[in-house]
Amino acid sequence: MSTPNYSLLLIMICFWVAYWVINHFLIEPVTEVMNERARRLDGAEAEWSRRHQEYLDATARLEEESGEAARDAAKYRAELRQQALGAKHARLDEARATASKRLEQALADLDRASDDARAELRKKAVELSRILASRLLEREVAS
Repeated sequence: MSTPNYSLLLIMICFWVAYWVINHFLIEPVTEVMNERARRLDGAEAEWSRRHQEYLDATARLEEESGEAARDAAKYRAELRQQALGAKHARLDEARATASKRLEQALADLDRASDDARAELRKKAVELSRILASRLLEREVAS
């Protein structure tokens, strides 16, 4: 019988020792680093998604608030415009009433003045007629 060949056994032991060393000191740490990196990337992506959604929600809320503020401002501006128009119409009506009263007063004053002037002219016309008749007739005319 021949002696067994222990070289194959020795090669197999060397292989398994090398495999264990490489696996224990190289593959497992690299795998852990890669798994940690994947976890961090997943966490960062989840955090980004959450923050992005918060940003979108805040943007939508701000746009809604600014739209509501614009609508409120337009409503307030319309109210102020209506108040101003009302005040303008009130002042115009007051000015028209004052102008109408002044016009009526001026017309009444003109009517009185023209009546007084007519009366004065009638008095003077009678006297002027008498004076003219006296001069024409060359004698005094009784009134």
